[in-house]
Amino acid sequence: MEIHLASMENITCWAFRSLMQGVTDSYTGMISMGYLLERNKAWKEVDFFPINGQRQWLQVLTSKEKECADFLKRVNEKLSTSQTLALGGKASSNEKLGEEPEKDNCHGIQLNCSCPSPMIIKIGQGSALIKRPLKVASLVKELLKQDKYKVSVKTRLGLNSFEVRERRIFKLLEELEKIKNPNFTEVVVHFKHGKENSDTLYDYSTLKEICDYNIPIVLNGGINSYRDYNNIIKTIPKRKNIKGLMIGREVLKNPDCFVEVSNMLNCTLFKNRSFEEINAEFKKLCEEHMPREIYLERIKNSCVWNK
Repeated sequence: MEIHLASMENITCWAFRSLMQGVTDSYTGMISMGYLLERNKAWKEVDFFPINGQRQWLQVLTSKEKECADFLKRVNEKLSTSQTLALGGKASSNEKLGEEPEKDNCHGIQLNCSCPSPMIIKIGQGSALIKRPLKVASLVKELLKQDKYKVSVKTRLGLNSFEVRERRIFKLLEELEKIKNPNFTEVVVHFKHGKENSDTLYDYSTLKEICDYNIPIVLNGGINSYRDYNNIIKTIPKRKNIKGLMIGREVLKNPDCFVEVSNMLNCTLFKNRSFEEINAEFKKLCEEHMPREIYLERIKNSCVWNK
């Protein structure tokens, strides 16, 4: 079972991701694809140094196919240890390395169709894309025009309550289900719509129907423990398409929230650490690859264990 650490802006740096026991998949903070194309300094956010046992994903925002095409070229110029192989060709003996080959540990690219920020929605990105299933499918297909990186989508139930009633997510899933490329691996579903705040309860009433689609699904929202996950899926008869679960905010309270989940679902033997042990480990990781100051400040202000 896959266990994902959610993307969190100015928090999920390499040191933070590396700290997590039992996580199979982790993400950078959400990054604008246009920003990555226009500004070289943006690549400091892409800190894909090795993490044992974790697949690392780059979560991006875009609504333009051309940006996707240009981005694929840029990501290989920047990170790849074998640009030709990454683009599906045959490497030569004098293969040119990317600018930062030590970061060539990116497992996949996730298209964000979930962000509820009004600024992002205004430019037609994030959760504004849920009502445009053909556009989302087109963007995914563009990102699949390479054979190195896996591709996934993160979405919500809709931009607002109207879109939930209009069943927009099902139209999106219908289009994504048509994509047969094996490198399209999953859809992460955040079980709220884009206008709901953090205090609103998550709505899993559509999960049974979502599981009928032939698409691997990762559940996101209101899952902080194995009991939470089990309570959500216990009434779902068809679970074969539930590929995993994602946890976000709970990790700000307790980075070892993944331990019980991993031990129960994946038969691992991780042990809980004290906050003192977690803090000491985080400091060592920061010494290895120092995050930008904005990450350190946000983590200190947001995490009860980092005091």
